[in-house]
Amino acid sequence: MLRIRLRRMGLRNRPAYRVVVIDSRKARDGEYLESVGHYDPRTKLLELKTERIGHWVAKGAQTSDTVGRLLSRYARQHAPAAEVVNGDSTAAPVSTEPVTTSKDATPPDTPKE
Repeated sequence: MLRIRLRRMGLRNRPAYRVVVIDSRKARDGEYLESVGHYDPRTKLLELKTERIGHWVAKGAQTSDTVGRLLSRYARQHAPAAEVVNGDSTAAPVSTEPVTTSKDATPPDTPKE
């Protein structure tokens, strides 16, 4: 089974990690198939090739718990923000469909008279 997990790099007491696709039976720092990113926990620098990770997951690779958390953090950091046009940020488009309500509808906390 293929796993997407961290491979330790760097110096003693200064770890850095590569995010790699590797056979689950191989050693942590063993031969890997592809490097799909890197992570530096000291500076919190995280670079991932999400397209390649998606490719390997589609082929059946599973992410380790730590890589799964890093992926969710990366997705939050790189979520598409509101578009900026001429210095003004615009929010999500507002629906133009009319909202219909019945005339007899009252809020649940308001008693009828």
